[in-house]
Amino acid sequence: MQSKHHSRAKRRKGERGNVLAYTVLSALFLFLAVGLGVDLSHFYLAKTELQNAADAAALAGASALTMPNAVKISTAVSRAVDTMNLNKYNFDNRQFDGVMTKDAQKDLVTFAVNLDGPYMDRGKAEKTANIRFIKVETPTVPVNVFFSSPILGSSRSLSAKATAGLSIPGNVRFCPAPLAAVECDPKDDKCVFEERLWGTCPTTDPHGIQTYEENGKTVTCDPKKTFCKGCTYVLRYAGGNFNSPGNFGALDCGGQLIDNLASYGDACKCGDISVKDTITIDTKTGVNAGPVAGGLNVRFDIYGHGLKREDWQTIPPDTNINDGVSNGENGSNEEFSGITYSQYQSGSPFTAPKTGETGVTGRRILVVPTSLNTTWKNGSSTITVNKMGAFFMQSRANDSSADVKAEYIGSDVTGVTGTDPLGTVSSNIVTPVLYR
Repeated sequence: MQSKHHSRAKRRKGERGNVLAYTVLSALFLFLAVGLGVDLSHFYLAKTELQNAADAAALAGASALTMPNAVKISTAVSRAVDTMNLNKYNFDNRQFDGVMTKDAQKDLVTFAVNLDGPYMDRGKAEKTANIRFIKVETPTVPVNVFFSSPILGSSRSLSAKATAGLSIPGNVRFCPAPLAAVECDPKDDKCVFEERLWGTCPTTDPHGIQTYEENGKTVTCDPKKTFCKGCTYVLRYAGGNFNSPGNFGALDCGGQLIDNLASYGDACKCGDISVKDTITIDTKTGVNAGPVAGGLNVRFDIYGHGLKREDWQTIPPDTNINDGVSNGENGSNEEFSGITYSQYQSGSPFTAPKTGETGVTGRRILVVPTSLNTTWKNGSSTITVNKMGAFFMQSRANDSSADVKAEYIGSDVTGVTGTDPLGTVSSNIVTPVLYR
């Protein structure tokens, strides 16, 4: 019996140190497993940063796709690359131009007419009509491996891509400015604007027939009869005698015209409307030039006609109040040369509001219901909306006549409305959308 106990004890002495070896080996595998988890989490966060940069770049690029064909592709590329490089990756401490120059990054931006492609480089896109989608890919960047390099190597290469584009016209409703523009009914052969109200267009024949792309269609437009994209109009407030189309008429949305024109945000008095709506709103008659000019000109940081500057937070100016060069007159007859919508988008020339005030981008864009001369009746209680039109105020309204020098920027205006999932009316307004 003693011999057996002695034999077992001898064998156990030979097993000493096995537990230590198992413990060390287990600790090694545990360390590698934890390190792998940490590195994978690091990759996930870095990938998220890259995706956020790609998403932001694609949306920024898509915001330029409603611009004129001559500049929209180059502007889209610049916006996409500039926006992407505002972001960083690898725990927000690495910049993209450290692995690829900004000029080379432009080749990572491609375009397409349809969402599913084919996608083309910017050179081919500039020669292609109806470009509606933009794809942006970030540079491929190295992300360090900290703990699991024996398995994964010293670094891993990551990138991200995103596609954005213009939404199809949908069931969109929004709050308009309490104004209405009137243009000629195509069926009325005799209708024409007064000569002083003809559109002036940036073409060889400034009053001739215009042809351009809008909402994926080729548009032929006569600036003597209707509002043509890119053309500038003198919008004259018509008062009580609306004898000519092409003028502005005021909508009496609950009274207080000046407050309604100056309002911003939730202070909508005309309600949400959309294309082909018949809206029950009185057209405001009488002499209202002062209130029209006063309500519009807060956008240029000009407060008067009872509006107070200290209320700028609820009736804010635009972020850029530059309206060109003065004609040298003083008082109510002073007029300004204005700036174009393209200049406004580029931010040059630029004048900020008064120190201490924060402006709101896009306040100089007036989105209004447009009616045809055959359906407009001054003093009537109903207006049939033919389409939503958007005008860019190139300069402040004249204080005595309320004339507005405005550029028609079209019906495919971005960033001015939201989607109504219960709506049944198709709108002509599109907006940039992140698709994938």
